[in-house]
Amino acid sequence: MRTQTSQFLAALILASGLATGVAACGDAGGDPRDAREPDAVGTVVSVETLGDAITVVFAPDPGYEYFEGTTFAFAEGGALERPDGEPAAASDVAVGERLEVWVDACAESFPVQCADPYGRLLP
Repeated sequence: MRTQTSQFLAALILASGLATGVAACGDAGGDPRDAREPDAVGTVVSVETLGDAITVVFAPDPGYEYFEGTTFAFAEGGALERPDGEPAAASDVAVGERLEVWVDACAESFPVQCADPYGRLLP
């Protein structure tokens, strides 16, 4: 009986962990901007175009310090949008502008490195 109880508890813990993990990854691969709150909010420190990406160096607001100094590379064609929801070009972004950012995963380094971010310029 003790072994069955232990096995049941282990299975319950595993199932709970898997359910939590799946819920946290619910937007993987899709555009999360209208599905959940942003992962970071802050200010544009610098902006330039590199290849097919708009790169933005980011200064986070208080509470988002995890993203201190992060450079986000937004794919052209919609990964970064203007406040009206239209795709942003590098010329739409200025130092000092406010920005929301969504990410799926980041490499643990300093600063963190986040692949395939989505962003929205704030009015």
